[in-house]
Amino acid sequence: MIASRGHTCSEERRPRLSLRRGGSPRGFTLIELLVVIAIIALLAAMLLPALWRAKIQAQTISCVNNLRQLQITMAMYVSDHGDALPANGFGSDQTLEGRRLWVVGDSHLDPPAFTNLAYLTDPAYALFAEYLRDPKVYKCPADHARVPLPEGPRPHTRSYALNSYVGWSWPLFTWNSSRHVTFRKSGDFARASPSRLFTFIDTAPGNICYSAFVVHLGRLNGLFFHLPATQHGGRGAAAFADGHVATRRWRAPFTLTMSRTNWLPNHLALYSKGNPDLEWLKKHASVLRQAE
Repeated sequence: MIASRGHTCSEERRPRLSLRRGGSPRGFTLIELLVVIAIIALLAAMLLPALWRAKIQAQTISCVNNLRQLQITMAMYVSDHGDALPANGFGSDQTLEGRRLWVVGDSHLDPPAFTNLAYLTDPAYALFAEYLRDPKVYKCPADHARVPLPEGPRPHTRSYALNSYVGWSWPLFTWNSSRHVTFRKSGDFARASPSRLFTFIDTAPGNICYSAFVVHLGRLNGLFFHLPATQHGGRGAAAFADGHVATRRWRAPFTLTMSRTNWLPNHLALYSKGNPDLEWLKKHASVLRQAE
């Protein structure tokens, strides 16, 4: 007769919940799974903002470098053309009739102009094409706007415009104030403060059109016409006549909201009287003419 060891055979066959040496691990309980999911969610919540900020910072650096390259290109052009600033304004290959601008940009009435790389890289159209052949330099990496075309929306080729008071040449009609200086030579920048006078500026993706960035300094008080870009976490970038490039945080709700619109063809509807961002642009676009 086999002696009892203090438990029955049925008890020996009962599955155990604890781990045995050399045995298979038990599965996770529901509570343990929920704890793991909660930890992952917490880590994601902590890391995603940091990744988002890192992405914005990388795009901002790239945008600033693009503007710096445009400023260098203008300096090279000026050096080769007797101090003359590059022609600025707007048009198309039809309306310009052989005239060249620094690059060509037309109004929102001509959507195909927004996707024409030749307007940036072909020396027949663009004065900068002889110096700068890479079209990527003209596009901010944070600019994801699309041009509505009959064949479907397409990304536009350019994110930057040149202050309309710098070298406006064509058409003869201009939005510039006759009471303010339109700079024709780089030496004219001495009439202002070059460190405060912006040249190339990152423009709101849905609002960019002309080669020029128009700033109203006349009687149309409160009208933007062109908006600055705000896609770098509410900031945009601009180059200045002394050669430096800087970013600026735009603050007015009107500026932040409208600059994120994909397509803004009605420039004369961009009215925001007392807008501090518009006032900054006006103070940094030109200076009053002195009595001659």
